[in-house]
Amino acid sequence: MNKGNPAGAVEYLKNGKIIAYPTETVFGIGCDPYKKDSVDRIFQIKNRPLAKKFILITSSYKQLESVVDTQKITDEVLKSWPGPNTWLVPPNKKLPKWLISQDNGLIAVRVSNHPVVKELCGKFGKPIISTSANIYNSIALKNFEEVESIFSDTVDYLVVGETGKENKPSVIKNMLTGEIIRK
Repeated sequence: MNKGNPAGAVEYLKNGKIIAYPTETVFGIGCDPYKKDSVDRIFQIKNRPLAKKFILITSSYKQLESVVDTQKITDEVLKSWPGPNTWLVPPNKKLPKWLISQDNGLIAVRVSNHPVVKELCGKFGKPIISTSANIYNSIALKNFEEVESIFSDTVDYLVVGETGKENKPSVIKNMLTGEIIRK
């Protein structure tokens, strides 16, 4: 596993590699969402069921325009960003099927306020996959050393940094129904 700054991670993303990085809540694992092999690899790394889709995280609302149907985004959603709030929203028609929930036809998105994520997505120029750095159903990792220890053989690049002050993964809420999926 190589490690360094967000700029270094961007080259790994472009080449279909898997990265780990700090967010405002916990460490995340991510990749280019348009590289299906990379997305599939994260499912394997985490031992996660294929039906449990990943979050797309961005540095700005503008970046979401490539993945969501922006005309359907509500004021409640817009006012909650940037920050640790993830929303299930309607995707745009161009989004690959492997990113869309088979259950409800929605995608999970978040606009982050974490400086590392903002720099990472800003330099990459588009959203990235974001899922907590853990094995499925295990506690999400909050520090660099734990991530390095557990994922050194499976993650290609680790962005050095600290997570934000939030103590748990982001809240996930369905924009259409108001249902809270994760508190």
